[in-house]
Amino acid sequence: MKIKYSNPSLNQKFQQVKIHSNGLMNRGMLFENELNLSNEYYRIHQKAIIYKKPTPVQIVKVDYPKRSMARIVEAYYQTPSTTDYNGIYRGKYIDYEAKETDNLSFSFKHIFPHQIEHLVNVDKMGGIAFVIIYYRKLEKIYLIDIKPFYQLYLDNLKDDSKKSIKATEIESLGGVSVSRGYTPLIDYLKAVDSYYF
Repeated sequence: MKIKYSNPSLNQKFQQVKIHSNGLMNRGMLFENELNLSNEYYRIHQKAIIYKKPTPVQIVKVDYPKRSMARIVEAYYQTPSTTDYNGIYRGKYIDYEAKETDNLSFSFKHIFPHQIEHLVNVDKMGGIAFVIIYYRKLEKIYLIDIKPFYQLYLDNLKDDSKKSIKATEIESLGGVSVSRGYTPLIDYLKAVDSYYF
């Protein structure tokens, strides 16, 4: 099924979105698609160049019923992927992980240690590194810098009862609310401006 976004600045592009047989999108796909469209808007308007990173895979088996209908049957991840997005904004390297939760809090089990380590290293090298979380039930999106996020993650390792982060905690740690709109759909660079510049 294709979903048409009526955004004239994006040349009326169609975005392919996977729909399950029950009519629901893959978890996180709509949010990710909105981020992709926002990044395309930023690129077209020369605000930033930020892309979704592809996950490297090793193709093992391909089925060729016809040459024009080749499909990948079996593949494996070559290496664990680092984060979702990276690029350049206002002369600085930017790298972030996008997450979504159907709960009132975001569970730390949904982000991998190597992703956090990667973002911490980006921050140490002077880049902009953060996690952007969409709290679906609250209809709120927050950007949180990797430093306070990492501290919460470390606290989680020490205190087994602390396994998640609520939206209110992000606000108290200086996280920035991200606004939704029309062009772009998710204007997270406004939040980046208010936190980092």
